Order: sequence, then structure tokens, then C-alpha cells
Amino acid sequence: MEIDDFKAFVRTIPSIKDDVVSGRYTWQQLYEFYVLYGEDDKMWEPYKKSQYDLSGLLDIVKNIDLDALSKSFEGIQKVLDLVGGFVVKDEPKQTKQWYDD
Repeated sequence: MEIDDFKAFVRTIPSIKDDVVSGRYTWQQLYEFYVLYGEDDKMWEPYKKSQYDLSGLLDIVKNIDLDALSKSFEGIQKVLDLVGGFVVKDEPKQTKQWYDD
């Protein structure tokens, strides 16, 4: 039964696979550590922290009000257009020559 619990636990922190692939740990070492110390040990904190940071970012993205964001961009565009109207552009003066007629 513990192996199934370990597999379920590892699925919650997929970034741990990178440490196994890189050779930092083996699955056997991680399993033994899990059996001896449990899933609340400090050893798992870096993996859980990176997962929570990502989930926190996803929560922020999910809570963005796209309508409000769109209105903010429209407001910024209006300000930029207004400021752009005050900027004098140096355009080359076109003078007529006697041969332009």
C-alpha cells in the first residue's frame, strides 16, 4: 500500500522527476525517504514550494478581469495619442520648383 501512496504523492510534485533524470536521486532513494520520514518532511519543501509558486501565478492569471484590462489599455492608448498630437514632427518642406508645374 505504501508504494501506491508514494506514487500518488510523487504525481503531485512532477518536478521531482528532473532530479531523478539528472541522477541526483533514484526512485528507490526517494521511496525509502518517503517511507522513513513521510510526505511532510523538509526534504520535499523545495518541490512543493515551486509547485505552489506556479499555482499562485495561475490563480492570479485566472482572476484577471479581461474587460478591465482592455479598458486600461484603451485609456493608455488615448493618452499616447493625445501626447503624440503635441509632438511636432519634422517633415521636410516641399518647395515647388519651376519644373514641378
